[in-house]
Amino acid sequence: MPIADDLASTSMTISFGIVLIAAFLGLQQWYERQARESDLSDRDRHYFFRQDVRRGMGVAVMLMLAAGLSIGARIAPRVNGRANLTFVEFWLGVIGLLVVLIILAGLDWLATRLYARRQRRSMARERLELLRDAIREAAATHSDPSGGMEQGPE
Repeated sequence: MPIADDLASTSMTISFGIVLIAAFLGLQQWYERQARESDLSDRDRHYFFRQDVRRGMGVAVMLMLAAGLSIGARIAPRVNGRANLTFVEFWLGVIGLLVVLIILAGLDWLATRLYARRQRRSMARERLELLRDAIREAAATHSDPSGGMEQGPE
């Protein structure tokens, strides 16, 4: 049965790759959390907490997928000439984990997009306030008590 052995070794290689990716993503998230500022607003703290949960769940699902691939490749699809119900159920579970991973990625993308939009708007408001203050200062320093008209040399 060289095909089954080949499938098992291929699934182990893919599983190992997924484990490496999950470990990299988990470490990256850990380093990001350690470098995060501690004086965040409540809204930012809530966003980052939810982000940590989403990404932690993503790493956990990836590890379960890796285990599922390595185990699933060893389950025979047919037993006694009939379909193996365990094989079908197991691979439906693996497909379900893939769907969960895609949903988590989509939710993370959407949350990051909304967070970035909120930050851009906040920076734009801050810029406008600074410009208004600068204009007021410039107007105050250039105004003259005689009605704002400066007289030049004659």
